[in-house]
Amino acid sequence: MSERDKVRLREMLLNQRKEIFEQYRLFESDLQKLGERDIEMEEEAQKSEELILLDKLVEREKEVLEEIDLALLRMAAGNYGICESCRKPISLERLEALPATRLCRMCARKYGEKQKRLPRAWEVITRAELPDEYKNLGNKELQMVILENIRNDGRIDLNELEISCRNGVVYLEGAVPNENEHQILLRVLGDVMGLASIIDHLRIRELIWGREDLAPDRETADLGTEEYSAYNVDKISNDVIESEEKEIPYYFPDRPPAEKE
Repeated sequence: MSERDKVRLREMLLNQRKEIFEQYRLFESDLQKLGERDIEMEEEAQKSEELILLDKLVEREKEVLEEIDLALLRMAAGNYGICESCRKPISLERLEALPATRLCRMCARKYGEKQKRLPRAWEVITRAELPDEYKNLGNKELQMVILENIRNDGRIDLNELEISCRNGVVYLEGAVPNENEHQILLRVLGDVMGLASIIDHLRIRELIWGREDLAPDRETADLGTEEYSAYNVDKISNDVIESEEKEIPYYFPDRPPAEKE
């Protein structure tokens, strides 16, 4: 897989993650409106059904976010795009449709036929152990050691960089000026400090899509979810299962699906 493809797929993962949070905020707003209604007996049953649906959607999207984080973790570690079952490379075509996928097409089909499930992404994320010198450090202490190493390196702009630690997992938030500093940061954390669980949510400030060799298709580059859906409706789905089976991009719906009669 080329560096251009990795940058593009990483951007897709970050955008999908951002979209889920935006839609989650919309659902929270809807939930608040439900709580403000004047409740009558017959309305109470309807409210309960809606609350149950919202709870299910939130849980489903939590799992999707964990899958995205696992993909970003593997991208930072340099082993992204390897099938978790057969250990062979996943095709670029499949990754473009499902950038957070953990199985190649053949293994995904076998898992579906046998109704097998992979371990939850969060279990995989937290499986790696910290190096011995950091094992007894608390989250805040580990954060301070990481920042000290970055400052000592001296090549990374800390102005917009945010680092936090939880259960031995390092989270990178905010932004760095360019891809060069991004890669230096990952090497400091991975190669120098030996940290294996790095979830990289960083945005790169340089206008990477301004480079001609990284530019997406001109007709669809600036299309949002709704516009893209209208532009290419047969190649995008708001159903997770259909997206997995047909290997087409998934987008999160902006409202619960209508009930079938």
